[in-house]
Amino acid sequence: MRLLRFCRQPLRGLVILIEQFPTFLRLSWICVAASLLGGAVSDRYVWLGGVTDLLARGVFAVAWLRLVGLGEIPRRPAYFRLGRREILTALGWMTAEVFVIFPAQALAAALALATGMPFPDLMMPMLAMAHALLGAAYLLPTEAALEIGGDARWRLPEMIMKGGVAASLAVFMAWLPINLLLEVAKALPAVSLLEDISLLQAVTVLIRYLGVALMAGTLALTWNALVAEGDEEGRL
Repeated sequence: MRLLRFCRQPLRGLVILIEQFPTFLRLSWICVAASLLGGAVSDRYVWLGGVTDLLARGVFAVAWLRLVGLGEIPRRPAYFRLGRREILTALGWMTAEVFVIFPAQALAAALALATGMPFPDLMMPMLAMAHALLGAAYLLPTEAALEIGGDARWRLPEMIMKGGVAASLAVFMAWLPINLLLEVAKALPAVSLLEDISLLQAVTVLIRYLGVALMAGTLALTWNALVAEGDEEGRL
């Protein structure tokens, strides 16, 4: 079915993550450390902590999107490059998250008021539905990261029209296992690893970076498939 045509991409993205796990560790450890430090200072400096985490995830997202989408693998022992592409990708990722999560929160809050059910119990299914319907918004940071040679052509509207719900379903399938892991992680004991950094915080950040890798791999493969579809249609 056309709606399910990208549903293999999350599995392919997972296989790539497993095969390239040493590369994942090499590309992510500085970004993970930055996100942990951002979380540690967020209670006192909310904006500083949030911006640090956002930019760190943007740096890693670009690296993984280009690894899967373009075959680029930085050879340096550690990787952290903060340029225009990384900033645009970070902002695009944040925009996509807001676009997907805000409707889910609003609907969950409305249902909680109408039915009396606890808000947290409603959030997970609402988030799942939002990702399944609106997940194609994550093609925005994908385009920013996969830009080649300063190509200024804006293909996002075309890709969203071609991908639609099929791309959103692929995003949902990549999102779901990571969020189930995050729910399981909440059962960890309250243990402090360092000052202002708990075991739960450290595990949560690592799971989120695994999620960025799985989501980015899925998005890069989906983007390449959409480009191939467009090129094939252009030859007909």
